[in-house]
Amino acid sequence: MLLCNAYSVLSYRISGTPFMLSEDNIELQFATNHMGHFLLTNLLLDTMKKTTHESKREGRIVNVTSCGHRFTYRGGIRFDKINDESSYQKFHAYAQSKLANILHANELARCLKHVAGY
Repeated sequence: MLLCNAYSVLSYRISGTPFMLSEDNIELQFATNHMGHFLLTNLLLDTMKKTTHESKREGRIVNVTSCGHRFTYRGGIRFDKINDESSYQKFHAYAQSKLANILHANELARCLKHVAGY
């Protein structure tokens, strides 16, 4: 089982923060709340599939988010403006990171629907 939950001391401290970039030059809330989960899941996915197949036990990927996803920018995730400081609104930025988690989880579920054990 892979459990992804960004609600940590770091997440609590950065939600609703002023505009900042991560070391990878990605808006910090999006980098912390979404990209970290996305990367970890993708790095472990083949291992999880193999383990599920070999053990004959169902695999699970669980993403924990909040209702904050409902308060994103109009139109949802603004991929073209993720790093645009001039249009940054801290709570909308937090919300779009949470929406990205939900969309990623839905896409994983769709893609893994026909993979045995998921």
